[in-house]
Amino acid sequence: MTPSKSFSNPYHHPFLKPVVVDFEEVAELAQNCFEIIFASQSIPSLWVDDLEGLEERNDWAFPTLVHRHLQTAEGRLSRALVKLAILYRVLDDQLADDENYKEFQTSQQTLLEPFLVIYEGGAIPDTLREACNKIIHCEDFRPVYDNGGEGPFYMDSTLELEGTRGAKNWHVGVNLLNLLEGIVDTTNFLVSR
Repeated sequence: MTPSKSFSNPYHHPFLKPVVVDFEEVAELAQNCFEIIFASQSIPSLWVDDLEGLEERNDWAFPTLVHRHLQTAEGRLSRALVKLAILYRVLDDQLADDENYKEFQTSQQTLLEPFLVIYEGGAIPDTLREACNKIIHCEDFRPVYDNGGEGPFYMDSTLELEGTRGAKNWHVGVNLLNLLEGIVDTTNFLVSR
């Protein structure tokens, strides 16, 4: 008895099998990053300001939750951004020869630039792809904090990254909101095709 075709070796078939990227997972990861950044920015609203004059101020409303957020935010952001950067790179590689995608990228770059600010490292292109490369290959991952001159510090939506390529050092700033928007827009573009 000959096995049916449904039991034939799935390796052998005439079409391409690209790596599968779950667009909903990409959107959720981007949303998680967005919420971590903005949760950080809302933390100062939980600061109770009626104990002025004390040398050490630990007067938080909801101190346990604030402490947990402050202890975990950077790690959660780092893990989510690495996954997002890898998933974006997979999609970008899969679409490298697609003319519609190239057109979309050009308009996206115009709307969302800058993705990167180059502090050191020479000719690094300011593209979404390169921002993802820098997240993947960085040796130092450092969200930038601000306090507006008053109160506690919060993430300002910039990420500074440092690393080396060959013998050359690089240091860049990533605009996280532009990066997140660009990645989600890319998956929306792919869904609409």
